[in-house]
This record gives sequence, C-alpha cells and structure tokens, in this order.
Amino acid sequence: MTSTNLIEIHLEAQGAKPNFRYDIIQPLVHGRVPIEGVSLTVAGSMETAGQFENPKFKNGDFGLLDTNVGDILPAIDAGWDMVALPVLIKRKPIYNYIWVRADRGIETPKDLEGKTFATAIWGVVTTYARGMLKQFHGVDHSTFKWIANVDGPWPLHKPVNVEYRTDKKPQWQRLLDGEVDACSGDIIDPNAWDILEASPHIVKRLFPDYRQMHRDLRRDHGIVTPTHMMAMGGKLHRENPGLSRKLYDAFEQSREIAIADARGDGSSYNLIMDARELMRDQMKEMGDIYKHGIAANRDLFEMTLDFYEDQGQTSRRLSIEEVFAADTLDT
Repeated sequence: MTSTNLIEIHLEAQGAKPNFRYDIIQPLVHGRVPIEGVSLTVAGSMETAGQFENPKFKNGDFGLLDTNVGDILPAIDAGWDMVALPVLIKRKPIYNYIWVRADRGIETPKDLEGKTFATAIWGVVTTYARGMLKQFHGVDHSTFKWIANVDGPWPLHKPVNVEYRTDKKPQWQRLLDGEVDACSGDIIDPNAWDILEASPHIVKRLFPDYRQMHRDLRRDHGIVTPTHMMAMGGKLHRENPGLSRKLYDAFEQSREIAIADARGDGSSYNLIMDARELMRDQMKEMGDIYKHGIAANRDLFEMTLDFYEDQGQTSRRLSIEEVFAADTLDT
C-alpha cells in the first residue's frame, strides 16, 4: 500500500499540553505497533485541542482525542459527532480523593449527609466519588451543599445545591481553611498531597483503608475507575468502516507490550524501586486490571452511565451501544 492510500489520523489530547506519557500508550506512540493502512501522527507539546472550545470536535472533524470521560459522555448526549472507543487510556482510584475535616464529627460515609463539599469542577473524579458514596455506602448525596470554582462546559440536567466562587481556590485548600466539611476531585499538585497528609489534626481521609478498598472494588465488582478514554471523530468513523476496531486492536496491543516491558524490567519508568516485582505481585493478586474492551469493563461502563444520568450530567441514561463504536461492541 502506498503512502497516498494511508488513512491519516491525528492523535490529540484535551488540555493545554497534550500528555502521552501514559505507559500503556508508549509502544503505539513510538511506532512499535504499526496499524495497517493508517498513518498516525501525535500532537506536539505546543499543540492544544482546547477544552472543547474548537468547533471541530462538535462537528466530528477530528481523528482521535484522548479526553476526560466526563466530557465524552455529555458531548455524545448533546449530539456531538463522535464515538468512544473502549480504550481506557488513564485510570485513577477514587476513594483516596475524598478528604474531610477532622473536627466536624465525620467518622462514617453517612456522616457526610447535609455537609458542605468543595470541588474544582464537576469532573469525573467527583462524579465517581458521589456515585460510589451512594451505591456502595448508602449516602444520599442530594443532601450535600457544594462550593465549586467553575460550572464546566456542560449543563446540569438536575438541580444541585451549588455555589460558584470566583477566587479559584483549590478544593483541598478550602478544606484546610475550614470553609467546607469535605472535598473531592482531582489533586495533581504534589505539594497538596504533602500538606494534606501532614495535617492529621485538621483533615483526614474519609477512608483510611482506601488502598484495600480499591482492591476490594476490583475483586467484588471488577471495577478500576477510568478518568480518560479515547474518542473518535464521527466523520472518520463513518467514512472508514472497520477502522474503529483496527484502532482498538492497536491500543490493546500497545497495552500488552507495555505490560510485557514492565514485567521484563524493560519499562522506561525508573522512579519506583522494584517496579517489576510490584507489577508482578499486582497481577498475581488482581489479574490484568487495565484491560480495554467492553467485556472486561461492562459493569464499570454500566455503573458510569448510571452515575451520569443520576447526577444530571447527561439528560438521560445513555446505553453502551450509543456511546461506543459499533465495531468495538464485541471486544
């Protein structure tokens, strides 16, 4: 096949600085997973897809987009021309992101009812936190009052008791300052973790045994929560039948190579001593917890779609068939 016959696909990421450092995508990004008939280029560090401000994403005029689950589902609900691939490019456990004041009498999840929460934005971490508190701990999250910095790009379809602040203070700082009783949401500032963990007389984790709880969630429900997923432009999808499955297979092959690298001590990540042994022990205990595809993640996807409808972040309960490319439904 000559180069003129190649399907040219540009891989972008939501946000100001595309981040393709995820270990499971490295083999694909670095050309170790060729895709027959496809020329894949990767966004450079100075490129940006924006926060869904570029109309090409609404119109389906793009290739592949690594973006937040909390944007893909509302976008599809709103009729944007895209489909998702069941490629969970980034996952984060959730229980460790729920922090509470140590002086407000919060000892159990149910003690959160009627309390004030802080979050930065209605992101996927906060969505999972609310949903899991309700589903697994019987908490009525409709009783929460919220303080948030921005309302995000998507409308809320159910009422929420929320106050938006203009000072843009991080949610964890509001907790430390005593403005709120609890906080949830992503924390990427390493100094924030250090401060929170060094202040047990002021704040504490709601779930001190969060690491075991994450393992229990995997063992009992097959769930390891994702934050980012791969979206595919609608035009590219319609014009190239079968391409979505070919791309899915490439991402899955890349993930398998990355696992083999880690198990063979060939990973490029050298900051964790005995990383190979930790990876070996994790797989021995929990199996292949990062597998892509519908079958391995069906319960997770169904739960996620339930959460988004229940919390009003989609106008209705979407189905797996509406969200994911048809060629990937049997993965």
